[in-house]
Amino acid sequence: MDERTIKIVNEARWTDGQIVRNRLDEISYDPMGYQEELVLRIARENVNTTFGRKHGFDRIHNIADFRMRVPISCYDDYPEYIERISNGERNVLTAYLTEHLSPYEGYKKLPLSRWGVQTFYDYNFCAAFYIAGNEGLITGGMTLNLVDNCIDTLPSGVHVGNLLGRQLTKRDFDNSKVYVIPIDVANYVGQNDILYIQALYALSQKKLSLAICDHYTDMINLLRYIEKHWPRLANEIEQGNTYVTADAMRANTIREVMERHHIGTQLVTNLWPDLHVMMIYDVCCLTTSFELLRTYCGRDVHYIFAGINSAIGSFTMPLNIDDPQTVLIPDSVFYEFKPLESKNYNDLLTLDQLELGKRYELIATTLSGLYRYKTNKVFYIVGHHHETPTVISEN
Repeated sequence: MDERTIKIVNEARWTDGQIVRNRLDEISYDPMGYQEELVLRIARENVNTTFGRKHGFDRIHNIADFRMRVPISCYDDYPEYIERISNGERNVLTAYLTEHLSPYEGYKKLPLSRWGVQTFYDYNFCAAFYIAGNEGLITGGMTLNLVDNCIDTLPSGVHVGNLLGRQLTKRDFDNSKVYVIPIDVANYVGQNDILYIQALYALSQKKLSLAICDHYTDMINLLRYIEKHWPRLANEIEQGNTYVTADAMRANTIREVMERHHIGTQLVTNLWPDLHVMMIYDVCCLTTSFELLRTYCGRDVHYIFAGINSAIGSFTMPLNIDDPQTVLIPDSVFYEFKPLESKNYNDLLTLDQLELGKRYELIATTLSGLYRYKTNKVFYIVGHHHETPTVISEN
């Protein structure tokens, strides 16, 4: 492990995140101006796509035109388009290169353009490192990566899989230098063995500085597995095996920690003294099980809720450490909102019309070819960052 190299990589992400945060601070003063600019750019640059020609994008001159010409949509409106995109056809839903398909509700897949993938990297991935860096939590320790990174590639060159996992696998340099669990190992083990692999690699490495997981329950599941199987894991670390090098000193440390540990009590910083920040993606509502994670972690571990995002797109960006409220991104998604009490989608609101303390269903137009798409996500409006609403997701 080269601590200097790891710190350089993480600080480079922090620098990218600083640029993104400066951008967000600027555009959040005039969100509707940037919303209209986004809509007009999408219409202008996609005018010659199959979807754009069908819906008269050449006659869209403002938000009202866009809303008049483009109907509300759901997943059932897109499978034919997505099939064509999967086969390598261009200019179908969007003129931007579609380079990724994200699994959605099991058997479904939704497209992500190169612009959409970059937006996720900027506003969710690097923004989280920016917050960690500002809090002095970026060190030379390795990253515990509890992320589904099994990425397939279609003959057309389009990648299929978890978008966060894609961010972890894009650069081989990062894979071998930064992450505790080798990407190629995690890709080839069976689903029943993934917790074993995660626990073995995690326990074998003392110098961890942060953890990344799709959902906070990933960390809970890992810790529960360790509580149940630590004797076997410690023995294998002591002797070494196909996955880890023999390390008797680390194995004895694990035994000392686990022999005095009580199930469900503080464990994280006892096993990994330098692990002080956890980046959590796929943030929906924080249930009572999150309090169990807090207990496992103790007071010295902080959380970065890295925005509300899904296979549909990136909707919000994190602002502060230990804060589940995140801010809408005015140049990432065109947002429309249906008050929960409304019975239809006839009178949707824009983000400047939202009221504090109310709940709304999000309808999103993305950078990847989803237009006025019913996300089924409910946002609770909790505040503002400058003139832009901050929200908490409730599903």
